[in-house]
Amino acid sequence: MRQSIPISILLENAEEETRTAIENIRQKYSLRPCIMDVIVSAVLADVRNDAKTELISATNEMLAQKNEELEKAKEEAKRVLRNEPEKKEENQQEKG
Repeated sequence: MRQSIPISILLENAEEETRTAIENIRQKYSLRPCIMDVIVSAVLADVRNDAKTELISATNEMLAQKNEELEKAKEEAKRVLRNEPEKKEENQQEKG
């Protein structure tokens, strides 16, 4: 179901739910807005760290895939180079 909902609507809904949750927590613990600022900033720092970790993980995965492709290409190039002298000999025998 979520795939059919535009990202802009998902973002707006998530933002509104987050605001509501923050306000509910503030009221539940009778916290002043300046205290909530500290708490929300700490949570935001955690979320940013998670986002960085996710980006690093995705980058490492992409690099691993590229390295695997490169290794396969190297092996194929080596195979071609190993067969090259045989082809030269065959061509020389055909000419001679």
